Amino acid sequence: MFRLVFFIIISFGGLFVLPAHSATVSSNLYAAAEKSIYQIQVVNRKTSNKSTIGSGFLIEREDILATNYHVVSDYVNDPGNFRLEYLSTSGATGELELLGVDVLHDLAVLRANVGLGKPLETDIVPAKGAGLYSLGNPLDLGFSIVTGTNNGILSNSEENNIHFSGSLNPGMSGGPTLNEAGKVIGINVATAGDDVSFLVSAQYLDILLERIKLRSFKPSDDFRNDITNQLSTKSIEMLGGLLDNEWEGIVMGRYIVPAEMGDSVTCWDGSDEPEDRGLVAVTAANCSNDLKIYLNKKLSVGSVQYQYAWYETEQMIPPRFYRNYELNNNAGLRIRSDDNSVTAFNCKTRFVDISSKDFKMTVCRRDYRQYHGLSDVLVTGAMVGEQKRGMLFDLYMSGSDFSSAIRLLERMLGSFKWHK
Repeated sequence: MFRLVFFIIISFGGLFVLPAHSATVSSNLYAAAEKSIYQIQVVNRKTSNKSTIGSGFLIEREDILATNYHVVSDYVNDPGNFRLEYLSTSGATGELELLGVDVLHDLAVLRANVGLGKPLETDIVPAKGAGLYSLGNPLDLGFSIVTGTNNGILSNSEENNIHFSGSLNPGMSGGPTLNEAGKVIGINVATAGDDVSFLVSAQYLDILLERIKLRSFKPSDDFRNDITNQLSTKSIEMLGGLLDNEWEGIVMGRYIVPAEMGDSVTCWDGSDEPEDRGLVAVTAANCSNDLKIYLNKKLSVGSVQYQYAWYETEQMIPPRFYRNYELNNNAGLRIRSDDNSVTAFNCKTRFVDISSKDFKMTVCRRDYRQYHGLSDVLVTGAMVGEQKRGMLFDLYMSGSDFSSAIRLLERMLGSFKWHK
């Protein structure tokens, strides 16, 4: 009985000690880091009103701050109409200069014209389950701290972000997430709600800082060219990685087609339920990666989407089936257009043999006006020559290297296998 009572006291004592410990760490970190964290503002030069706010923190030197690229993207895309400013917790303000960006990991480094305080230090990601402390300026309400837990790096993601079980809010983007030692292990970047948030690993900030150090903390000569090179390199690497993988196939009617081409690609069933099929049976699948590289409020790139749909009927007469099939072929992927960012699609159509069946294939390309060498590629295909069955195929790649995109398309079509 004594042992049981002792166990209960220790167990329940531990339950009460943990929150107290967490509260103490939070309080200490808050006090220590407060003067190293700033609100980052993008200000309209004409009206002097804020366009965007986020958070930033001192790093490396007392005049160098880190934040997210998406926080300062309005300035990057239109420096003539916007300027960058910081706001301290004491109310001090001043202008900032952009030194470098990493759009792939949503990072930017800025410089103030005066020393602002003590820079924070970076550290490696702790073990899963470790307590983490995210700091920033949520919703323009002032400096705040959010406690949470490290759930590890997302291994099946192109972005390799850290899964943080804390509730980040708008305005905290670009702020630091600290370990218990007060060192930066990640940069706040996004939230999915319900205490599911994401951090950029501090290792990518270290790499960006090293690049800036090599040019003695001078700003880049051409941010647009830097971004274009980053996107082009990423596209070639990503599409090349998909090409190098072994692909498993899934059955779509009488075809076996490529399913998930990599760990970052997920496929979902899109088939009709039996009671909804009516006269036409539809077997479908939709596949996509999870990559969306933010460039501005209207434009994100890096996505790979493809879908298949097999149509078959026993009861519908061929002319009616063909009309139904043709309408579905025109539905395809819905692709939004921004004429300021991209040219119009240039399309070419021809008939090709895919595993002994004729397909009408259309390949469309549009190019980015400001990021030369990057394209969107849209492909639609429809099996023809059959009276009561058909196969539709759609593929879309955004912000891609065109040559790499075509190589991926050719391998996909070469992987289609007809089976009886």
